[in-house]
Amino acid sequence: PSPPAHIMADERAAKVRKLEDSLEKEDAAIKELEEELRKKKEARLALIEERMALNGKKGGFLENIKRKHLDTTGLLMIMKWNTPTIYNGWEQITKNPDYGVECFNMEPIIDHMPVLGSLVGYAVTVTIRPSDKNFPRTHGSNTEAFRDHVAALPQNIPKIIVVKDEDKPLIYGSMWGEVQATHFKSLGVQGCIVDGGVRDLDEMCRVGMHALSRGVCVGHAFGIVPVAWDEPVKVFGVTVKPGQLIHADKHGFMVIPEEDEEKLVDATEFMDYLERKHTLVPGREGTGTPATAITKRAFETKQAFGKEKVEKYGTLTERFGPKA
Repeated sequence: PSPPAHIMADERAAKVRKLEDSLEKEDAAIKELEEELRKKKEARLALIEERMALNGKKGGFLENIKRKHLDTTGLLMIMKWNTPTIYNGWEQITKNPDYGVECFNMEPIIDHMPVLGSLVGYAVTVTIRPSDKNFPRTHGSNTEAFRDHVAALPQNIPKIIVVKDEDKPLIYGSMWGEVQATHFKSLGVQGCIVDGGVRDLDEMCRVGMHALSRGVCVGHAFGIVPVAWDEPVKVFGVTVKPGQLIHADKHGFMVIPEEDEEKLVDATEFMDYLERKHTLVPGREGTGTPATAITKRAFETKQAFGKEKVEKYGTLTERFGPKA
């Protein structure tokens, strides 16, 4: 005869408790291994930095990213705004008196995936020379070395590959297409800004790799082997250093100076609020109102906007001196 029902229930309960105990032990073991892996990764990054220092390499991504930078919440905050809105906030807090002609692209750029919204991340720089037939033969290992470099960077930090093409103004070939996008996306790369060409636009978009470039092309010339990486590059008329914060969209891109990064979110939010509080209101409420009344109110709200801005950030003369 079968055991009584209550005995069978007790046996099942005992088995369940045993399984739960085993799962708890496995979870604890996994957590311990993950912590050990985190420490190993930190130790590896320290060794890489030490090697770079011994080789005389300074100012790379790992060194620059040690500064206090935006956390995930801050990055998500600035992702919700377009790049012109970020500029409006940045110009209030920047310490750069030449803010009107620096820190953004000076030359035309194409956003091939505007549907993806704003592209936000920290710059990983690389230089290419697609037309050089001999370079891939003598430096073919650079391709894997650059991939290893990107793979060694903290994966929790969103990255943007910034590419300088030494064949400018011509576009012979692209470093970026479906294969590269698929690979580098898994390494924490969110997009690329290429002062040259890209290809496989639909495929890159499907992978979620946001691409901005000077143009497009069909091929990859003689094979795109990186010439140099992890050093400052000048693209679209602006210098980009490894580890600098970039905000980009269909309007262009901004390279945020490190010293301005901390106050960027609050300044952008405040300036966006002022527009919605003051300067946008007359137009929104103006339907059916005489044009002279709309114009008068627009002037008044512009003055109120300026007053609040100056109260918070000061005048240009106060910030930069009498020559501002």
